[in-house]
Amino acid sequence: MSDEELDRAITERFKAYEKGISLPDGFSGRFLGSVRQKRALRRIRTLGLICAAAAVCATVAVITRPAAASGGARPVLTARTAGADKTTGVSCWMLLGYLRECFSRARSSRRKEEE
Repeated sequence: MSDEELDRAITERFKAYEKGISLPDGFSGRFLGSVRQKRALRRIRTLGLICAAAAVCATVAVITRPAAASGGARPVLTARTAGADKTTGVSCWMLLGYLRECFSRARSSRRKEEE
């Protein structure tokens, strides 16, 4: 048997096998739905990563800013009296404390729900 005859025989077998095979009903709809869902999840993950990276960059920028940018004032954790200094800036420690408080509240509320 030559190579051409062998190729023809294999091709005929594949064609005969292919005629008996078909995809189930509704496959195209389910397939398109799963592709769309995966695309949406990928976009959500990408957006989440971008937001997290932006938050980290902003936090690092606030923490590492030079003291001259705040007008030479010494950073403090508590607000001064209204008449002494009219700075409206937020200190790095206050920002970190606020974020810590947000995350600890979420954990404590979950514990209360479980009880």
